[in-house]
Amino acid sequence: MWRNLAWVLFLLGALLALPLLLRPREAAPAAAALTLVVVTPHNEAIRHEFGPAFSRWHQAHFGKAVVIDWRAPGGASDISRYLAGAYTALFRSAWQRSGRAWNAEAETAVLDRKLKPDATPTIRWAVRQEFLASTEGVGIDVVFGGGQFDLDRLALAGILVPSGFRSRHPELFAGAPPVIPGAIGGETWVDAKDRYVGVCLTSFGICYNPRRWAETVPAGTPPPAQWDDLGNPALAGQLGVGDPSKSGSVAKAFEMLIQQKMAEAVRRRAPADPAATAAALEEGWTESMRLIKEIGANARYFTHSAGKVPMDVAAGDAVAGMCIDFYGRFQAEWEAQDGAANALCYLTPAGGSSVSADPVGILRGAPHRELADRFLDFLLSPEGQRLWCRRTGAPDGPERYALRRLPIRRDLYTPAERAWMSDPAEDPFLLAQSFTYHPEWTAAAFQVLRPLLRVMIIDCHGELAEAWAAIRAAGGPAACPQAMAELDRLPFRHVDLPELGRKLQGNRDQVVATREWAAFFRDSYGRARKAAETNARTMPAGP
Repeated sequence: MWRNLAWVLFLLGALLALPLLLRPREAAPAAAALTLVVVTPHNEAIRHEFGPAFSRWHQAHFGKAVVIDWRAPGGASDISRYLAGAYTALFRSAWQRSGRAWNAEAETAVLDRKLKPDATPTIRWAVRQEFLASTEGVGIDVVFGGGQFDLDRLALAGILVPSGFRSRHPELFAGAPPVIPGAIGGETWVDAKDRYVGVCLTSFGICYNPRRWAETVPAGTPPPAQWDDLGNPALAGQLGVGDPSKSGSVAKAFEMLIQQKMAEAVRRRAPADPAATAAALEEGWTESMRLIKEIGANARYFTHSAGKVPMDVAAGDAVAGMCIDFYGRFQAEWEAQDGAANALCYLTPAGGSSVSADPVGILRGAPHRELADRFLDFLLSPEGQRLWCRRTGAPDGPERYALRRLPIRRDLYTPAERAWMSDPAEDPFLLAQSFTYHPEWTAAAFQVLRPLLRVMIIDCHGELAEAWAAIRAAGGPAACPQAMAELDRLPFRHVDLPELGRKLQGNRDQVVATREWAAFFRDSYGRARKAAETNARTMPAGP
């Protein structure tokens, strides 16, 4: 028995050590260099440019070089889970070292952002308050990137702490308009409590391979311009699709699609009758779920890595896909440098995406707090901002990789600055005016969307693809109204989202719900397939 236990413990230890073993190797720090520990979902290109650039900036301003110890354990969701587990374990050990008892109630209270004091004090309230007053950390200074949703959750949990950036640089937030807006188009760019601040801007869109598109869709079909175009039945088995439960950017792209469909329904049904808004939102919700099912049915594969989709589209392994803007632009430039011009095109659908900020925040108990503050100052300095958008070799530009991202500072969009940009015509402030993000529609239940979409198009993909194939064989969606009605069925209404978001906080509740959803969708897709097959049998014979 002990031998088996030892083997289990060995495997567990190896599993826990794996993220550290797989951590990207960095150059050994110089003896006199300072070290900053940064956890990030950003790719190697961003790490390659920002590490040396920050060291040069710091050397010029403070007389010492800096080595960044990058930690890249995965996407934003992976980082959030890692930090939540690390801080909970750290605080549990500190609590127990003081001789106090620990239980399951205490475990769930550490990061419970919704916890409120009870009339009778409990261990939960005591644990939560002591954690928020603690200064112990997990050996990491900064979270760099990952999206506003994930950093906001870390902030509310108490894992991120006020950075002091606003008080150090009030000039950036004054004026009309300010250099850095706190929010625009419904998206939060800077946390009101200063726990995170956006450093660059992001939108979402479509990448496609022009040659493969022409080969795949019927002749004369224009290139994709809207999310709807990815539901074209001719694209069955040809799309690269990311897993929204693994990638925050993929989940956000799907949320953009949902928001656009709901906004369109509101404009159709409720411009003069606010009472019709709820019905319009329900209609838009159903329409967006149908389109996502069509996109899922057209999927060639599902990937955990959001950056894989544009690479595969450029290589011709997929015709098109959804992606974050800078992945699309970066891959298009990379292909052009290799002589493969027009292997990849990227576009943001008109009115189909908000402009969100990619933020940075400082972790509780950061071991190098002063250096972390300076890193934020650098990221939002003109020198740090220019790294995102300038061509390689330009003054203050990247050395090797054109990152093709858009800075958050408004003063970086003057004609003089645009002359050095990789994408001089891009205007995120103008784009933000074409789309208003309504957080009350979907943001409160963003955590519900991730498992829902995973179950709906990934876990049940076999049944979905079979239903879609039967519908296409029977003449397409327009020829199969009964089959499409079955395909449209959903396990809950849009109005139920907030309550579901409150209910599905625990892992057990999520497991139960996803099992029920899987059974529901498999039944729905089976009914749609049978209806389409019946429709095909009653179709008049061809000439």
